[in-house]
Amino acid sequence: MDNDEKQLRVAIYLRVSTDEQVEKYGLDAQRSTIEAAIKSRGLLKDGRPAMVLADKNYIYSDDGVSGVVNLNERPAFSRIIEDISNSEDGLPFDVIAVYRIDRFARKLKILLEVLDLFKKHKLEFISATESIDTSSPFGRAMLGILGVIAELELETIKERTSKGKEAAVSQGKFMGTHPPYGYIKDKEGKIAILKAEAEIVKRIYKTFVLDRLSYQIIANKLAEDNILSPEVSAVKYGKRKGEVHKLNPNNFWMSGQIRDILSDEIYTGFYYYNKSHYGKLLPKQDWKLSPYRHKPIIPLHIFEISQTYVKQIADRKNLNKKKEENDHLYLLSSLLKCDHCKRDVNENEKYSTWTGVKKKLTNSPHKFSYYYQCNRKNDTKNSETCPTIPIPAEALENYVVEFVKELLKDPRHVYEYSRNLRSKKLESEVLADLEVRRQHYIDLLNGIPGRKKGYQDQHAVLMIIDTDTLKEKLAELNLKASEYQEKIKEIDYSISQSYLSEDYELGLNQYRERYKEVIEGRVADQKALYDLIHDLVYQVVVHSRPKTKEDSIAGKKKEGQMIPNTIDIYLNLPETILSDFIDREFSVINSDL
Repeated sequence: MDNDEKQLRVAIYLRVSTDEQVEKYGLDAQRSTIEAAIKSRGLLKDGRPAMVLADKNYIYSDDGVSGVVNLNERPAFSRIIEDISNSEDGLPFDVIAVYRIDRFARKLKILLEVLDLFKKHKLEFISATESIDTSSPFGRAMLGILGVIAELELETIKERTSKGKEAAVSQGKFMGTHPPYGYIKDKEGKIAILKAEAEIVKRIYKTFVLDRLSYQIIANKLAEDNILSPEVSAVKYGKRKGEVHKLNPNNFWMSGQIRDILSDEIYTGFYYYNKSHYGKLLPKQDWKLSPYRHKPIIPLHIFEISQTYVKQIADRKNLNKKKEENDHLYLLSSLLKCDHCKRDVNENEKYSTWTGVKKKLTNSPHKFSYYYQCNRKNDTKNSETCPTIPIPAEALENYVVEFVKELLKDPRHVYEYSRNLRSKKLESEVLADLEVRRQHYIDLLNGIPGRKKGYQDQHAVLMIIDTDTLKEKLAELNLKASEYQEKIKEIDYSISQSYLSEDYELGLNQYRERYKEVIEGRVADQKALYDLIHDLVYQVVVHSRPKTKEDSIAGKKKEGQMIPNTIDIYLNLPETILSDFIDREFSVINSDL
């Protein structure tokens, strides 16, 4: 810095990221260090301090902001730019001071943007903990070097943290700040079942899957029974430190908490991590799955059924979006699936969905006819289009509605199934034995990574097995892992059957009471019919056959057209009924087809 008599006014920029909210890098600690550095600059010839703090309005603080975030996305730094740009009578300060350069940025590109901005406005820049003075070429060069080091340090920390996290997760350690409702951390950092909370998780799933209660009704019932909310329970059982800070009563549950519990795979023994990036939820295919299986609270099959219902609720919330301009409601929206376009993927996605479409009537342009057609009919979005012709909506909807009504009017077969299931219900001793067997296979599965590492060490460190032997041993372990996973899945299914058998007949009676007037035909409310169908029906698969010479089809004739001829109605009932679907012939005579 030169030795003229100008007293320099200093603005302060402070930044701390969320995970740096500790004393070492806290905002107060940064400010104290900067103020001490300013005082150390000494006095001018006339006795005035060489540097002084500018007005308190020029202390800028970005609290909880990462150093990799762009400058225009930081509230306080954006204010610096505004104050500089809006200063018509000269800059309000001459120098900007930081605790150290990585408070400005942890990426060199962002740091260079800062330097260009300051150079343009003839602003100096000092770092309180580093000998940086941008008024000299050497100082600017040193700043660039430190910027490179800061970025390298960031990448090294990220890599080290990532590798450490991967190793910890593979050993079964839970990496979140606190375990989810129903679990607690043990001494090794693994999650273990917290019985008091786990019983509530089971209750939530039972009332949702069997009784089909809404999120809000379940939340209300928990509050009525004075069940502590997840936040309060976490403090009670030491999962969170400190006191409870909430305005609502301790037993107040929000519907969103119920939905989150019903949507978390962790209750099935699977632990997914890296679900988000910078606070944004990533697509599920980008999540990472721990190879370690912890003890489940909910059978996998029950969780899968709950996900079907969760999706249905989401579809209903978007009901208005599914209505056409004339307010037409497609009763089978999201339920219809195309057997012709099924794919060899997971069970939930193997069928292409059919959606509602409307066509103007040629003899009456203000009236429409309504159809369902496969989503793969659109040749602008699919290289191979579905050859199955559309189905008139009214005829198909009437068919499914009548089937559902008849089932609920006289559900003898379902009652017989339910009574038979209860008669075969697993005795508590048998159920306990299944739990022990499941845990045995889970323990075997969790031992696979350690056994793999042992073989890898014998190859790389001890050099007592060759590469071919290593590959052979690892392949054997992969087969063992698949075998154990299948055993766990089979036992889960047996446990879930016992779970589902409880009070199932009562559940059907609740269906009847809820939709009594609709079933008896006393009301023709389309929304009520929609709810009735979507409560009871899981999916309707449309089968088709090749068009023959006897078939008469209006409109364009195309080679290879298929005619819808049967539908399979899958019900939201226990697994056996879901498998034993209803297979019926379906035919429609319609000149518009």
